[in-house]
Amino acid sequence: MCESEDRAGGPGVVGGVGGIVGFIRSPISPSGSRGAALRLVALHGLPTSPRLWERLVLPPDWMLSCPWVSGLGPEGTASDWSLEACAEQLSPQIEGADVVLGHDLGGVLAAMVAKPGQTLVLSGTALSVYWWAIRATAWPLAHRWFYQRYGGHRFLSHGALPEHSESLLAAFGDHGSGWSDRMRRIAQAMKPPSGLARRLRSCQVHLIWGQQDPWYPAVVAHAVQRGTGGALHWLPCGHFAPWEDPGGFSRVLVHLR
Repeated sequence: MCESEDRAGGPGVVGGVGGIVGFIRSPISPSGSRGAALRLVALHGLPTSPRLWERLVLPPDWMLSCPWVSGLGPEGTASDWSLEACAEQLSPQIEGADVVLGHDLGGVLAAMVAKPGQTLVLSGTALSVYWWAIRATAWPLAHRWFYQRYGGHRFLSHGALPEHSESLLAAFGDHGSGWSDRMRRIAQAMKPPSGLARRLRSCQVHLIWGQQDPWYPAVVAHAVQRGTGGALHWLPCGHFAPWEDPGGFSRVLVHLR
Protein backbone atom coordinates (compact mmCIF):
# COMPACT_ATOMS: atom_id res chain seq x y z
CA MET A 1 0.00 0.00 0.00
CA CYS A 2 1.35 3.40 -0.81
CA GLU A 3 2.17 5.87 1.91
CA SER A 4 -0.01 8.97 1.65
CA GLU A 5 1.03 12.46 2.68
CA ASP A 6 -0.99 15.45 3.74
CA ARG A 7 -0.41 19.04 2.60
CA ALA A 8 1.94 19.72 5.49
CA GLY A 9 4.01 16.66 4.68
CA GLY A 10 2.89 14.46 7.52
CA PRO A 11 1.38 11.01 7.13
CA GLY A 12 -2.30 10.68 6.41
CA VAL A 13 -4.96 10.87 3.75
CA VAL A 14 -5.92 14.22 2.32
CA GLY A 15 -9.67 14.71 2.19
CA GLY A 16 -11.55 16.70 -0.38
CA VAL A 17 -13.65 16.24 -3.47
CA GLY A 18 -14.42 17.77 -6.82
CA GLY A 19 -10.91 17.89 -8.21
CA ILE A 20 -9.26 18.27 -4.79
CA VAL A 21 -6.53 15.82 -3.96
CA GLY A 22 -7.68 12.56 -2.39
CA PHE A 23 -4.15 11.68 -1.32
CA ILE A 24 -0.59 12.69 -2.13
CA ARG A 25 2.49 10.59 -1.65
CA SER A 26 5.41 12.99 -1.56
CA PRO A 27 8.96 12.03 -2.49
CA ILE A 28 11.52 11.50 0.24
CA SER A 29 15.22 11.31 -0.55
CA PRO A 30 17.54 8.84 1.22
CA SER A 31 18.54 11.66 3.58
CA GLY A 32 14.89 12.23 4.53
CA SER A 33 14.50 15.56 2.75
CA ARG A 34 11.97 16.23 0.01
CA GLY A 35 13.31 17.14 -3.39
CA ALA A 36 12.70 17.16 -7.11
CA ALA A 37 10.83 14.11 -8.30
CA LEU A 38 8.93 12.52 -11.10
CA ARG A 39 5.36 13.74 -10.72
CA LEU A 40 2.41 11.45 -11.46
CA VAL A 41 -1.28 12.34 -11.39
CA ALA A 42 -3.74 9.42 -11.34
CA LEU A 43 -7.48 9.70 -12.05
CA HIS A 44 -9.87 7.02 -10.82
CA GLY A 45 -13.07 5.91 -12.48
CA LEU A 46 -16.56 4.78 -11.58
CA PRO A 47 -17.42 3.31 -9.07
CA THR A 48 -14.03 3.58 -7.34
CA SER A 49 -12.16 6.45 -5.64
CA PRO A 50 -8.58 7.76 -5.27
CA ARG A 51 -7.91 4.63 -3.22
CA LEU A 52 -7.74 2.66 -6.49
CA TRP A 53 -4.07 3.73 -6.72
CA GLU A 54 -3.02 3.29 -3.09
CA ARG A 55 -1.45 -0.15 -3.60
CA LEU A 56 1.09 0.98 -6.20
CA VAL A 57 4.70 0.54 -5.11
CA LEU A 58 6.76 3.31 -6.70
CA PRO A 59 10.32 4.62 -6.31
CA PRO A 60 10.72 6.85 -3.23
CA ASP A 61 11.58 9.91 -5.31
CA TRP A 62 8.28 9.79 -7.27
CA MET A 63 5.34 11.98 -6.26
CA LEU A 64 1.88 10.48 -6.76
CA SER A 65 -1.22 12.72 -6.62
CA CYS A 66 -4.68 11.15 -6.80
CA PRO A 67 -7.51 13.69 -7.06
CA TRP A 68 -11.16 12.98 -6.54
CA VAL A 69 -13.07 13.16 -9.80
CA SER A 70 -15.88 15.67 -9.49
CA GLY A 71 -19.27 14.04 -9.02
CA LEU A 72 -17.87 10.72 -7.83
CA GLY A 73 -17.12 11.79 -4.26
CA PRO A 74 -19.27 12.38 -1.17
CA GLU A 75 -20.14 15.90 -2.34
CA GLY A 76 -22.74 14.45 -4.70
CA THR A 77 -23.28 14.65 -8.45
CA ALA A 78 -24.56 17.81 -10.10
CA SER A 79 -27.69 17.52 -12.21
CA ASP A 80 -25.73 18.99 -15.13
CA TRP A 81 -22.61 16.83 -14.62
CA SER A 82 -20.44 16.64 -17.74
CA LEU A 83 -17.07 15.33 -18.85
CA GLU A 84 -16.10 18.81 -20.05
CA ALA A 85 -16.71 20.39 -16.65
CA CYS A 86 -14.72 17.63 -14.92
CA ALA A 87 -11.83 18.02 -17.34
CA GLU A 88 -11.77 21.77 -16.86
CA GLN A 89 -11.64 21.34 -13.09
CA LEU A 90 -8.85 18.76 -13.23
CA SER A 91 -6.71 20.48 -15.87
CA PRO A 92 -4.73 22.73 -13.46
CA GLN A 93 -3.64 19.67 -11.46
CA ILE A 94 -2.34 17.96 -14.60
CA GLU A 95 -0.21 20.95 -15.56
CA GLY A 96 3.45 20.06 -15.16
CA ALA A 97 2.86 16.35 -14.47
CA ASP A 98 5.37 13.98 -16.05
CA VAL A 99 2.92 11.08 -16.16
CA VAL A 100 -0.88 11.16 -16.24
CA LEU A 101 -2.74 7.94 -15.40
CA GLY A 102 -6.42 7.20 -15.91
CA HIS A 103 -8.65 4.21 -15.26
CA ASP A 104 -12.15 3.67 -16.65
CA LEU A 105 -13.95 7.05 -16.67
CA GLY A 106 -10.70 8.56 -15.37
CA GLY A 107 -9.01 7.33 -18.54
CA VAL A 108 -11.30 9.48 -20.66
CA LEU A 109 -10.62 12.49 -18.45
CA ALA A 110 -6.86 11.83 -18.51
CA ALA A 111 -6.99 11.73 -22.30
CA MET A 112 -8.95 15.00 -22.38
CA VAL A 113 -6.52 16.91 -20.15
CA ALA A 114 -3.16 15.40 -21.19
CA LYS A 115 -0.74 17.87 -22.75
CA PRO A 116 1.56 17.19 -25.74
CA GLY A 117 4.76 15.51 -24.61
CA GLN A 118 3.31 14.07 -21.42
CA THR A 119 3.35 10.35 -20.78
CA LEU A 120 -0.22 9.06 -20.64
CA VAL A 121 -1.07 5.70 -19.07
CA LEU A 122 -4.57 4.34 -19.66
CA SER A 123 -6.16 1.25 -18.12
CA GLY A 124 -9.57 -0.34 -18.65
CA THR A 125 -11.12 2.51 -20.62
CA ALA A 126 -12.44 3.47 -24.05
CA LEU A 127 -12.10 6.68 -26.02
CA SER A 128 -14.79 6.51 -28.70
CA VAL A 129 -18.03 4.78 -29.72
CA TYR A 130 -17.80 2.09 -27.01
CA TRP A 131 -19.36 4.59 -24.61
CA TRP A 132 -22.71 4.40 -26.40
CA ALA A 133 -23.16 1.04 -24.67
CA ILE A 134 -22.50 2.70 -21.31
CA ARG A 135 -25.07 5.38 -22.09
CA ALA A 136 -27.51 2.64 -23.02
CA THR A 137 -27.33 1.27 -19.47
CA ALA A 138 -29.04 4.49 -18.34
CA TRP A 139 -32.08 3.99 -20.57
CA PRO A 140 -35.46 3.80 -18.76
CA LEU A 141 -35.69 0.02 -18.37
CA ALA A 142 -31.99 -0.90 -18.46
CA HIS A 143 -31.06 1.37 -15.56
CA ARG A 144 -33.23 -0.65 -13.17
CA TRP A 145 -30.98 -3.65 -13.76
CA PHE A 146 -27.61 -1.89 -13.96
CA TYR A 147 -28.07 0.76 -11.27
CA GLN A 148 -31.19 0.40 -9.14
CA ARG A 149 -30.73 -3.31 -8.52
CA TYR A 150 -26.96 -3.58 -8.07
CA GLY A 151 -25.70 -0.05 -7.35
CA GLY A 152 -22.28 -0.80 -8.85
CA HIS A 153 -21.68 -3.92 -6.73
CA ARG A 154 -21.97 -6.30 -9.66
CA PHE A 155 -19.55 -4.17 -11.69
CA LEU A 156 -17.01 -4.47 -8.89
CA SER A 157 -17.45 -8.15 -8.01
CA HIS A 158 -17.73 -9.44 -11.58
CA GLY A 159 -15.07 -7.14 -13.02
CA ALA A 160 -12.20 -8.64 -11.06
CA LEU A 161 -10.66 -12.06 -10.61
CA PRO A 162 -12.58 -13.90 -7.85
CA GLU A 163 -9.84 -13.49 -5.27
CA HIS A 164 -10.08 -9.69 -5.48
CA SER A 165 -13.87 -9.26 -5.39
CA GLU A 166 -14.15 -9.06 -1.61
CA SER A 167 -11.49 -6.37 -1.21
CA LEU A 168 -12.97 -4.29 -4.03
CA LEU A 169 -16.43 -4.40 -2.49
CA ALA A 170 -15.01 -3.48 0.92
CA ALA A 171 -13.07 -0.53 -0.50
CA PHE A 172 -15.56 0.82 -3.06
CA GLY A 173 -18.95 -0.77 -2.39
CA ASP A 174 -20.46 1.99 -0.25
CA HIS A 175 -20.91 5.44 -1.79
CA GLY A 176 -23.83 6.54 0.34
CA SER A 177 -27.47 7.15 -0.44
CA GLY A 178 -28.56 8.06 -3.96
CA TRP A 179 -25.55 6.39 -5.55
CA SER A 180 -27.61 4.45 -8.09
CA ASP A 181 -29.20 7.63 -9.44
CA ARG A 182 -25.82 9.37 -9.48
CA MET A 183 -24.22 6.58 -11.51
CA ARG A 184 -27.07 6.72 -14.00
CA ARG A 185 -26.66 10.50 -14.35
CA ILE A 186 -22.95 10.11 -15.08
CA ALA A 187 -23.54 7.27 -17.57
CA GLN A 188 -25.99 9.45 -19.48
CA ALA A 189 -23.32 12.12 -19.90
CA MET A 190 -20.50 9.86 -21.09
CA LYS A 191 -19.87 11.44 -24.49
CA PRO A 192 -16.11 11.78 -25.10
CA PRO A 193 -14.99 14.40 -27.65
CA SER A 194 -14.78 13.25 -31.24
CA GLY A 195 -11.29 12.23 -32.38
CA LEU A 196 -10.00 11.99 -28.81
CA ALA A 197 -7.69 9.02 -29.49
CA ARG A 198 -6.00 10.73 -32.46
CA ARG A 199 -5.24 13.80 -30.37
CA LEU A 200 -3.07 11.66 -28.11
CA ARG A 201 -0.49 10.92 -30.78
CA SER A 202 1.43 13.94 -29.46
CA CYS A 203 1.76 12.10 -26.10
CA GLN A 204 3.70 8.99 -25.12
CA VAL A 205 0.77 6.60 -24.62
CA HIS A 206 0.91 3.31 -22.75
CA LEU A 207 -1.99 0.97 -22.05
CA ILE A 208 -1.82 -1.29 -18.98
CA TRP A 209 -4.68 -3.76 -19.31
CA GLY A 210 -6.10 -6.76 -17.52
CA GLN A 211 -6.08 -9.86 -19.70
CA GLN A 212 -9.39 -10.91 -18.17
CA ASP A 213 -11.18 -7.56 -18.12
CA PRO A 214 -14.82 -8.43 -18.86
CA TRP A 215 -16.02 -4.84 -19.17
CA TYR A 216 -13.31 -3.49 -21.50
CA PRO A 217 -12.09 -6.67 -23.21
CA ALA A 218 -9.13 -7.11 -25.53
CA VAL A 219 -11.00 -5.78 -28.56
CA VAL A 220 -11.40 -2.44 -26.76
CA ALA A 221 -7.75 -2.37 -25.71
CA HIS A 222 -6.63 -2.96 -29.29
CA ALA A 223 -9.00 -0.24 -30.57
CA VAL A 224 -7.48 2.26 -28.12
CA GLN A 225 -4.00 1.11 -29.13
CA ARG A 226 -4.72 1.63 -32.83
CA GLY A 227 -6.28 5.03 -32.24
CA THR A 228 -3.52 6.40 -30.02
CA GLY A 229 -0.53 4.56 -31.46
CA GLY A 230 0.34 3.54 -27.90
CA ALA A 231 2.12 0.50 -26.49
CA LEU A 232 -0.03 -2.22 -24.91
CA HIS A 233 1.05 -4.03 -21.73
CA TRP A 234 -0.98 -6.99 -20.43
CA LEU A 235 -1.39 -8.00 -16.78
CA PRO A 236 -2.93 -11.24 -15.41
CA CYS A 237 -5.98 -9.61 -13.83
CA GLY A 238 -9.46 -8.23 -14.48
CA HIS A 239 -10.74 -4.68 -14.92
CA PHE A 240 -9.17 -3.11 -11.83
CA ALA A 241 -5.50 -3.58 -12.72
CA PRO A 242 -3.96 -1.01 -10.29
CA TRP A 243 -5.77 -2.74 -7.41
CA GLU A 244 -5.59 -6.37 -8.52
CA ASP A 245 -1.97 -6.41 -9.68
CA PRO A 246 -0.27 -3.36 -8.14
CA GLY A 247 3.16 -4.98 -8.39
CA GLY A 248 2.85 -5.66 -12.11
CA PHE A 249 1.31 -2.25 -12.75
CA SER A 250 4.10 -0.54 -10.82
CA ARG A 251 6.81 -2.43 -12.68
CA VAL A 252 5.43 -1.29 -16.03
CA LEU A 253 5.38 2.31 -14.81
CA VAL A 254 8.96 2.14 -13.58
CA HIS A 255 10.18 0.70 -16.88
CA LEU A 256 8.51 3.52 -18.82
CA ARG A 257 11.09 5.96 -17.47
